[in-house]
Amino acid sequence: MNRSPLLVGSRLQLINQLVYFDEEKTNFLNHYFPENNHKRSAFERILSDYTSTLEKIVADLNEDRLNSVALIGSRLELRYVNDDWIESFTIVFPQHADPNHNLISFLSPMGIQLLMSQINETYQLAVPSGVISVKVEDIKYVNSGDIN
Repeated sequence: MNRSPLLVGSRLQLINQLVYFDEEKTNFLNHYFPENNHKRSAFERILSDYTSTLEKIVADLNEDRLNSVALIGSRLELRYVNDDWIESFTIVFPQHADPNHNLISFLSPMGIQLLMSQINETYQLAVPSGVISVKVEDIKYVNSGDIN
C-alpha cells in the first residue's frame, strides 16, 4: 500500500465521509430533503451508490483510482462540447460552496449530475436552458471535501 502523505490524508478524508454519511444520513436527508418524496428517494439511491464507490476506492486506494471518479473533494476540469470552453470547479459539501471560488455543492444541479462521473467520459447535463454536453477532461482529488 502506498503511504504517501497525499494518499494518507485522502484516505482519512474519504473515511470521514463514510462515517459521516453512516452516522448522519437521516439528519442530512431530513435537513436537505425534509419531505419523503421522489426527490428524497432518488437522492438516497445516489448516496448509496456514492458510499459504495467510496468503500471500493478506500479498499484499494491509489492515486489513479482516487483521481478517476468525481468525489466530494474532487476538482473537475470540464470541456463544453459545443464550444470547446473549459471550466474547472471543485465539488464540496453544501456548507463549503462558494461559486465565486469555483466551489460547488454536490447537492447543486450540476454537482449531483457530475458526482461519480469518470475521467474522459462525456455527459449530458440538464441545465435551465436545456441540455449541454460536457466531457470530463481531468479529475484531481484535492482534499477539499471537509465535512466539518
